[in-house]
Amino acid sequence: MKKVIYSAALILTLSLAACSSTEEHSPQEILNQAMQETSELTSYYAEYNITMEDGTEVLSKQWAKNGKNRVEIIDSTGEESLAINDGKTLTSYTKSTNTAMIMDISSNGDGFVQLTLKEQALRLLEQVQDSHDITIGEQEKIAGHETYHLIAKEKKSGSLYGDMEIWVDKKTWMTLKSVTSSEDMAMTVEFTKFEPNAKIKDELFVADLPEDATIEMVKNEPPAQLTMEEATEKLGTFLIVPESTGYKLESIEDMNMPDTGEIALTYTKNDEPQFTLSVFKPIEQIGDEEDTIEVRKQQGTKMDSEYFKLLQWDEQGLRYNVIFENPDLTFEQVLAITEQMEFTK
Repeated sequence: MKKVIYSAALILTLSLAACSSTEEHSPQEILNQAMQETSELTSYYAEYNITMEDGTEVLSKQWAKNGKNRVEIIDSTGEESLAINDGKTLTSYTKSTNTAMIMDISSNGDGFVQLTLKEQALRLLEQVQDSHDITIGEQEKIAGHETYHLIAKEKKSGSLYGDMEIWVDKKTWMTLKSVTSSEDMAMTVEFTKFEPNAKIKDELFVADLPEDATIEMVKNEPPAQLTMEEATEKLGTFLIVPESTGYKLESIEDMNMPDTGEIALTYTKNDEPQFTLSVFKPIEQIGDEEDTIEVRKQQGTKMDSEYFKLLQWDEQGLRYNVIFENPDLTFEQVLAITEQMEFTK
């Protein structure tokens, strides 16, 4: 679980914009100035490398234009893959297996809206300004572009993003290099070519798949609302949090996961979200990478970072994940709640 969360956060820095800098101003002051002066990119072409601490390397080419994206990838094993977002569908293709998946996103626009560089910059800064000390490093030229260098160091270990350094193009705000390290992993993303406002043909965002490719059409359906009876029929009897604890069950959602039958129960208190209880049939054993903890006399694990808390355990053939929504909730409180859980009838 940690590796998944960290990887998602680290990959995000690939397209994050940061802020320009001078020795006389704080990063926040520079961000405010850059926000006023920087124009958005309408298109770009880029080539970049992603290198992991174990030497694994991924080479990528990316074309972006007016919200559309095409990414071609080749990894250390020679595996080639393609991903295209044309604004209406998401298409991914793997050459070695000659298989493709296509998802219709035309009716789910808000879920796939790409933040502008400015919005990404603000979000990143907001996420790390309390947990990190942000300083200014030496300016460098990356992929032929002058950059500013920001360094964010954890105030205490265990934050979601770990330590990071980013080098940002002075003119476009694109992050041209990032170095990120956490307890579990380290990764470097570096552009070798970056052509802002490049002339890109619309044909590039049309997936030209082989005629003999195996194509799977993936449904992009929002979670369906279930009754308690429907959820019990789906999974069999499972644990829930009774109202006597003071927490109210707001909804039960079917997460559309055929292999696991996952459902998500949302709990509130005083009309405020408190936690989500995810219940499903496990496909594999719980890993031993997270901190071990006893839950309801079962061996479980927990993840406790600056921005994400999770409690997980298996019981009577089902896996339970408690995902904290209220940042003030403690593990002690949630463990006490789990002791009062009851099986559905």
